[in-house]
Amino acid sequence: MKKYRLAFSLIARISPRMAAKTFLHFFSKPPKRAFRHYHLQLREAAQENNIPLTAYAFSKQQISVKTYTWGNSGKKILLLHGWGGSALDFGHLVDILVGNGYQVISFDQPAHGFSTGKNSNLIQWMHVIRAFLEQHRDIYGIIGHSFGGLAATLTLAREQVHISKLIIMAASISAPAIFDDAYDQMGLNKKVRKVIPGIVQETLKDDLSTMDMHQQFRSVKTDGVLFIYDENDEIIPPTQSAFFLQQHPEVEGFKIRGEGHYRIIRDKQVLNKIVDYLHQ
Repeated sequence: MKKYRLAFSLIARISPRMAAKTFLHFFSKPPKRAFRHYHLQLREAAQENNIPLTAYAFSKQQISVKTYTWGNSGKKILLLHGWGGSALDFGHLVDILVGNGYQVISFDQPAHGFSTGKNSNLIQWMHVIRAFLEQHRDIYGIIGHSFGGLAATLTLAREQVHISKLIIMAASISAPAIFDDAYDQMGLNKKVRKVIPGIVQETLKDDLSTMDMHQQFRSVKTDGVLFIYDENDEIIPPTQSAFFLQQHPEVEGFKIRGEGHYRIIRDKQVLNKIVDYLHQ
């Protein structure tokens, strides 16, 4: 991390705008990862497809999104992975949902899993979710983990799409807050921080400041929301999750003391809670 802080400091002396663009490129590149045997088994059990989409609503550039379907019938549940993740991380959840009569659909976001691309961002994720909802108008519920929970919530807030059940696990609450944390980690000075929102607006045609669940949540169109978080989450501060639930008493909260941000998606009490909530 020290070498990155030093690099951004040196670039910022030459040009704050150049430093900002370098940061955005670095920040939009998901970490590399490997897939284990159980990931590949889950992939083999799925019906796969490659969906061609534009990279953004305003773009003609084409990308290919890898999609997965498990189960042949039942109410459709859409699973949305987090940053650096893949649909293939949801093995335990897929098993219990299919076992309870649901059909599970999911996809790897751009630059993740087996979809194309090297870089991605929240605006692109929302664009892909929007396109997927247009293709699958009979989705009963959406389950989003981490960054996927934020992307799902903001998409539903913006679109005229109604979902019966929305379940978000260990969700990121605010894109501006994520950026602020990254600014601090990288040691970006005030001049660099100031120009970043403008570059996002210019290049991605969207306003970073509006990508906050606290601002947008009341526009979400759903019959019910379940918000699950772990007191031992090492990525999303549990205080943020608790505060969100405090501000939105209409949301059903479910708190566990488990094994953290990533293992929450296979925690037995979480899996059982999700099935119970979907059955309501």
